Amino acid sequence: MARRKNMKRRRIILGNTFYLIRENGMDNVSLQMIAEKSHISKSLLQSYYPHKSKLTSDIVHNLFNTLAEQVNSYDEVNRTNPYARTKAFIYTIASLGMNDEGLDRIISEVFISNASLDNWGSMLNNWLQVNHLFDGLNIDENELRLGIAFITTGASRLYYERKRYQFTAEKLADYATSALMFSFLHCSTKEIDRTLKDGHNIIESADMNSVHHAIDTMFDEGKEIFS
Repeated sequence: MARRKNMKRRRIILGNTFYLIRENGMDNVSLQMIAEKSHISKSLLQSYYPHKSKLTSDIVHNLFNTLAEQVNSYDEVNRTNPYARTKAFIYTIASLGMNDEGLDRIISEVFISNASLDNWGSMLNNWLQVNHLFDGLNIDENELRLGIAFITTGASRLYYERKRYQFTAEKLADYATSALMFSFLHCSTKEIDRTLKDGHNIIESADMNSVHHAIDTMFDEGKEIFS
């Protein structure tokens, strides 16, 4: 019973934190604001989350896993190679940020924090392993991890410069995927071109309204949360 109560309150706290950050940005949200929104005392909030950094880390973790689940459900995703699925994932993150001001606040904040970038990179590597995306391919795991770290940082820079260079979400995803495949996984130009086309087909099959709904409801009762 205590564990259930604990998770119920964490769910409320995480949901309210996510709402406040989308509205105000991470730097403008305090523990006191979160406590008031959750109708609890600040001291009780800190018994669950002593520091805001743990709260924001859990927000990012849950957002990542929700996006990963959504990408895995795209109609064309199982008909293409793993590189194309990686492109679809990068596209989904960029597209959400470019079209939703609240999510842009969260994604932008994540991209300027080295700790958060490391977290994104670790979770992306974990997603690749859990889904066995590169099983059976002759890929050096160290190079793959290095490549993921590189494109995570590079994609964040491209995301920030998107207006200056008139990047679309798909163009950003193409750059990141091509860099990973060519510089780290030593794929041929022909394979890269085919992957980008396959990735485009995945994107075309995506229902972004469903993705938005999944994000908006990711802390609702009955949804799995990571904390």
